[in-house]
Amino acid sequence: LDLLDVDVLHRVAHVVEGDRPGGHSPGYFAVLSDPPLRLPAFAQRHDPASFENYPDFFLAHELAHQWWGQAVGWRSYHEQWLSESFSQYFAAMYAKQRGPRGDDVFRDMMRRMRQWAIDETDQGPISLGSRLGHLQGDSRIMRALVYDKGALVLHMLPNLVGDEAFFRGLRRFYRASRFRSAGTVDFKVALEAETGRSLDRFFDRWIYGSAIPNVTFSYRVEGGDVVLHMEQVGDVFDLPVTVTLQYADRTSVDVLVPVTDRSVDLRVALTGTLRTAEIGRDDFSLATLNRP
Repeated sequence: LDLLDVDVLHRVAHVVEGDRPGGHSPGYFAVLSDPPLRLPAFAQRHDPASFENYPDFFLAHELAHQWWGQAVGWRSYHEQWLSESFSQYFAAMYAKQRGPRGDDVFRDMMRRMRQWAIDETDQGPISLGSRLGHLQGDSRIMRALVYDKGALVLHMLPNLVGDEAFFRGLRRFYRASRFRSAGTVDFKVALEAETGRSLDRFFDRWIYGSAIPNVTFSYRVEGGDVVLHMEQVGDVFDLPVTVTLQYADRTSVDVLVPVTDRSVDLRVALTGTLRTAEIGRDDFSLATLNRP
């Protein structure tokens, strides 16, 4: 998507009337839903897949399906996230690259995705795909989990394994799976080949499980360092957590803490007098974050 601009995207899109936000992306073009006049605007805004502050989001999402969903298919409904989560995340990254407010738009999208994901996570795991919300007759549950929670899960990976390793793994997965139906295990194997580490627990917890981690944060100053302490209660997850260090002169710095065990300490050298340390200011962490 970084090679395309919105004008090009609009030339390969078709617009039809539809009650549900979003669209559809058959091979080589995209179909977008335009709400009928009788549909209240709130009905589309109050949806996990709708971002009215970035009107080109749906178009970017549907075009991303040419890669994720078309070029790389999915074997069954259990693997549907390989299409929808990937397209949701890449559309958000596309928005981040567009214009001077891209970072703000991206952060707002991720916060909204997080809220939907946490609100609906007890409805089931991402791997249930289109079955999520079926009994309730509410398709928003599926979009909150397969679209939004899945996108946030993808966003965690580069923060855990590093950007370069993540994108190498993504390219390996795409090359190996192009023009065939893929599964979650194929994506995991590609990432493990590039990172040199097991991701069994990551996928077990985030794709096949429905719980979210419970993390307690504390810190202590030792000499010229601050020790950031994370403690997980219950099941152990792998997740990145951002801690913001605020200094006495009001400057601040964000520190990414990879939380991959029940108890984690990260020692950080201070560059001034520490005023406070706050957890989760970015609001992207799919976790219950606590202070003792």
